[in-house]
Amino acid sequence: MSSQPNIQRKRSRQPSFVEKAGRLFLDSGTQAIFLHRAAHFLYRLNVPLIPTIIRRGNFFLTGADIYPSCKLGKDVRFIHSAGIIIADKSMIGDNCEIFGQVVLGGRGGNHEEDGAPIIGANTVLCIGAKVLGPVTIGQNVTVAACAVVLSSIPDNCLAAGVPATIKTVYKQEKHS
Repeated sequence: MSSQPNIQRKRSRQPSFVEKAGRLFLDSGTQAIFLHRAAHFLYRLNVPLIPTIIRRGNFFLTGADIYPSCKLGKDVRFIHSAGIIIADKSMIGDNCEIFGQVVLGGRGGNHEEDGAPIIGANTVLCIGAKVLGPVTIGQNVTVAACAVVLSSIPDNCLAAGVPATIKTVYKQEKHS
């Protein structure tokens, strides 16, 4: 177990069915994830064209541009869907929170620099964070607002700055 900073809030309970239904109809972040999961399902079945149409509709309705090939873990939340861009083949772990204007993508250079980011479980990507290239963000990490991550980040830390560097390492509790 790691001690979590204030920005990584623990979810106290599972939402009820009524709350989930309300979010689906009223919350753009939930809608973006729902539409992506539909597109990803069809992508995995090798259905042509429809996943791309759903992706474009998702962008039009929610402001999130998520490639059908990227994988989202369980309980991923988009706090604000506007401006979220998740590039081809990116992977996001379980229980992550992603704020608006976050970009996960390539660097636009040669093939070695153009890989997809991998985000570990229980990670928070604050507003405006950019994770570019074939980097891995560990578990229990917070990427600060407007940080630009160009190299991999280990577990249990806070990364901030341009380019992002480790600012704080979270202490782990010892179990005897």
